[in-house]
Amino acid sequence: MKNIILTIDFELFLGDKTGSVSECMIEPTKRLSSILDKNNSKMTIFWDFLHYYRLLELEKEFSELEQERHIIEKQILDLAKSGHDVQLHLHPHWLDAKYEDGKWNFKYERFKLHDLSSDVRNDDINTITGCVSISKKLMEDLIRKVNPNYKVNAFRAGGYLIEPFDKIKDALLMNEIKIDSSVCPGSVRYNENFSIDFRHYPKKTNYNFEITPKEVLTTGQFTEIPISTIRIPAFINIFFTFLRKIKYPNLADDRKGSGTSEYSKSSRMYIPRKLYSLTRARTSQLTTDSNYKERFGYLFRKVSNYSTMIIHPKLLNNHTLELINDYVSSNKIRFISIQDFLS
Repeated sequence: MKNIILTIDFELFLGDKTGSVSECMIEPTKRLSSILDKNNSKMTIFWDFLHYYRLLELEKEFSELEQERHIIEKQILDLAKSGHDVQLHLHPHWLDAKYEDGKWNFKYERFKLHDLSSDVRNDDINTITGCVSISKKLMEDLIRKVNPNYKVNAFRAGGYLIEPFDKIKDALLMNEIKIDSSVCPGSVRYNENFSIDFRHYPKKTNYNFEITPKEVLTTGQFTEIPISTIRIPAFINIFFTFLRKIKYPNLADDRKGSGTSEYSKSSRMYIPRKLYSLTRARTSQLTTDSNYKERFGYLFRKVSNYSTMIIHPKLLNNHTLELINDYVSSNKIRFISIQDFLS
C-alpha cells in the first residue's frame, strides 16, 4: 500500500461553459468522499474561494446563486466535520465575473493573484493582501462552526501561477500561510496569461524555500508540497495516445464545461502541435483527470510513497471514480491530507 497525499481543486470550469455547481462540484465530490470513507482516507480540498465570495456579493439579486452558496457551504462543513482538510485556492478573475442570463461571463485580465494591486490594504479584496486576508477570515469563520481549531495555512495558486513568489510572499506571511502546493515539477505551458515553466524545479515530496519554490532553502519559512509529476517516454506516450483513441474514445464526453484554453484547439496549428508532441517525452501529473486505468496504473507505479496527487471533481466520471474505488477498496492506496502528512 502507498500513502498518497490527495489534493482536489474544488471549482467550476473556468471557460465559456462553467458547468453547474451541482454537477461539477457537489455530486462528484460527494461520490469521491464516499469512496475515501472505505479505508478512512482523507484529502485536502483547495476551495476556489473567490467563486463563493462572488456568490455572497450577488445572491440578493439572484436567488439561484443564494441556493448555490448554501449547498457549497453545507458540503464544505460536512467535509470539514468528517476530518478532511479545507484550504485556500484563489482564481482572482472571479472578482470581475458577471452573471448575466443565468450564465457566468469572465474576463481574464486579473487571472492571477499577482494581477491585483500591491497596496497593503487588508480590507480591500482588490489588493493582493486584502484578497488573501479577507478570504482567509471568511473561510475560518465558516469552518470554525464545526471545527473550532480550524486554520487556513495552505495555498494553491489558480492555474498553478505561483511565480513570481516574492510578489505575494508578504501577503501569505501576514496571514500565517506557509504551505504551498502549486508547483508541478517539469511542467511547461505557454498560453498567454496562463503560462507556467516548472522546468528545473526540485522534484521532491516536500521541501523548504523562501523567495521562490525553485530554490530549496532548508531554513526557509515556506514548505512546498509539489504536485507529483512523472516523465513519460515518447514511445510510451504514443502507445497511451492510441490506446485512448481505440479503447476510451468517449472518456470526456460527459464533461459539463470547458477550460480557459479550449479556444486554442480551434487554431490551425493545434493539430500539427499535437502530432509533434507525440514524438516527445511528456510530463504528466499524478492524477485521474482525463485519465484511464492503464495510464494511471503506469503513473502510480512510478511514484514514491507520500507523493501528491491532484483531482478536479469537475473532471471525475464513472470510469475514474471506479478506478479510485478499486485502489481504495483493495488498499493499494491510502489517501492522506496535507495536514496529516505534516503532523
